[in-house]
Amino acid sequence: MRNAVTCLVLLFGLGALSGLPAYSQNKAACELLSKADAEAVLGVGLQPPKATIPFRSLLDPDFTSGTADQGCTFTNFVPNQPKPAKVVNVELEVRYATTPDANAVDEARKQVDTRTYDHPTELPGLGDAAFWIGPPNNVTLFVFVGGTTRLMIGPSEIGLDQEKALAVKALASLGKTNFSYGTQPTGLKKPVLEASNRSPLDQLKRALTAKAETGDTKAQTALGKLYESGSLGRDGKVQHDYSGAAYWYHQASDHGDAQAAYELSILYHDGLGVPADASQSFQLLQKAAEGNYVPSMVLLSDTYAEQKTPVSAERATDWAMKAAEGGDPAGWLILGFEYNAGDLGGDPPFWYTSAMAAFKKAADGGNCVAMMEIGDLYSKGNGVPADKTLAQSWQAKGESCRGGNVALLQQQITQFRARAAASRQTALVPMFAAIPDIPKSAPPVAWNGHISASGVLTVIAVAAAVGIALTLLLPDEGSVSTGGQTPNLDSPTPQNWDRDFGKNCQAEVGNWGVTDTIPVFCQY
Repeated sequence: MRNAVTCLVLLFGLGALSGLPAYSQNKAACELLSKADAEAVLGVGLQPPKATIPFRSLLDPDFTSGTADQGCTFTNFVPNQPKPAKVVNVELEVRYATTPDANAVDEARKQVDTRTYDHPTELPGLGDAAFWIGPPNNVTLFVFVGGTTRLMIGPSEIGLDQEKALAVKALASLGKTNFSYGTQPTGLKKPVLEASNRSPLDQLKRALTAKAETGDTKAQTALGKLYESGSLGRDGKVQHDYSGAAYWYHQASDHGDAQAAYELSILYHDGLGVPADASQSFQLLQKAAEGNYVPSMVLLSDTYAEQKTPVSAERATDWAMKAAEGGDPAGWLILGFEYNAGDLGGDPPFWYTSAMAAFKKAADGGNCVAMMEIGDLYSKGNGVPADKTLAQSWQAKGESCRGGNVALLQQQITQFRARAAASRQTALVPMFAAIPDIPKSAPPVAWNGHISASGVLTVIAVAAAVGIALTLLLPDEGSVSTGGQTPNLDSPTPQNWDRDFGKNCQAEVGNWGVTDTIPVFCQY
């Protein structure tokens, strides 16, 4: 007997050491939630739970039907009997895997993204990961536990709160775990600061790092841009630190900064500082757009347009519209192209008049490509009477505007210099020298609206990153000690100082083949 007990103890210990999950699984769906527990949550009497075969479930990566043990229906409705005052009908589904899968949440989100028009909303504090989709009267809840268990409740009309309560009851029968879902960043190392503080840029990095280490996401994002933009060497070439940028973008993105998610998405897309990862890049781009970072929306629209799923075309249009409504003229440009091609319905007269309206809104926002398209409509007489004079006029406007964004950035850098000089912050004065001198001439701009990432624009990118970093350290941001002095920020600040410095710049090469310039070192 004693030997038997010893063997049991040893087996238990070996099981614990082998990493077996500390919770139950492989229960049928109807075993996870009792009738009494469901009634307590829903506040109505129910029929006995009924095993149900799920049909083409979003829990299945191949979108197949399940088996009877994987689904369970809870309802108070009985055919051919009087209808209850409040009809309740809730479906519970469960799937199990033999080995933990860190990508299970991403797979489920992909199913939602490619087969529905819904946008998942994360739900912290439920299982190891959870999200929900749908309108309030048709919610579906997804819960993930231990890397091996996937639950889905709904769609139903009971609402999110009651679905969460049902999920809590079901999870209680499984037990607790602590599993990390998602792709965990590997190889990211915090940039090492120069010990000597020998250059103005080194001093700026050290000061901004101190602010970033307190959890300030804006400082983290600005620091990422500072490392990404790089520093100018004596030969005039820029030395980028993409791995340092990726580290700080990760810090800010993980804490909810939408711009950092966008910037990190581009690094993953291009394999700069991190291994190229199209899936991770796409998820970060979605995160940025859903976080209402407008510059990411056009790029996400273009990405959906390249996909061939049942819902990708509609999603592409939806994000272009959101970008347009958010003030990005490139969103109107995309809508103009879609109207012009007849992709948004209606007959040819509607196509062209709608395209003209969209192109004009894009042109009003300074989009050079839209100006060229307006000229083309006048040239062909599509939606408007053919007018050679107007066609040539709009073509000329498009030609002349192509370098305007560079000039705007040059002006904003000049304004920042005046703002920084007026701050009278002794500790920051040495760091002003990190702003490089901007050449007066601008490089030529390619026909498609892209600006070369060399020459003047490269210097401006560095200057903009430094300027924004310094802005975060100025006293009106409340982050730098004034040494007992209260700086006078109202005088002699120039009257035309742009307090939104860096928020409206649009002078960087687009990624993924977009057809217009997009904001990159902006929106701080």
